[in-house]
Amino acid sequence: MARKHCTYPWTCWPPASQQRLFKFILLGTAGLCFAVFVGATLFTGALGQDIAAEKEQYGLVVPLVREITTLRAAQGDLVQFSPEEAVRRILDDRSLNDYVASLRATRIAEDQDGVQVTLNGLTLIMLTDFLQDVRDRASLQAPEFALTRNPEEPRLADVHLVLAR
Repeated sequence: MARKHCTYPWTCWPPASQQRLFKFILLGTAGLCFAVFVGATLFTGALGQDIAAEKEQYGLVVPLVREITTLRAAQGDLVQFSPEEAVRRILDDRSLNDYVASLRATRIAEDQDGVQVTLNGLTLIMLTDFLQDVRDRASLQAPEFALTRNPEEPRLADVHLVLAR
């Protein structure tokens, strides 16, 4: 007896079994899509709640950080000096005088004195230490800041900044 060749495994099944198989496949696919949709909805809802909680926590922390920054600035040992004198002392303390291209007093606004500083050939660590001292010890901020790569040595930086209180 010649056996009938089946293209797909289910083609040799009785029609009722084929119908049942395709119903299960259809229901399984629909169930899987529903599960993915519900999972994605629950996941995004949880993310939304997490984001809201993080925003609330950030809102509580921001005033504390501002207060800490204000207190730190008020405790600096160079606050009583002019911006130019404070920067000169920081440069002396950090031994950065060899890197100074220019340093001169300037006026930012009618009632606000400042200092323009250009430093050449600094490493990133030297620059960050200098800026940290400027902020913490002298309570100065940089309304103008330009950082460029040193033309002679690309691994070093040149910086031009204006500092004021």
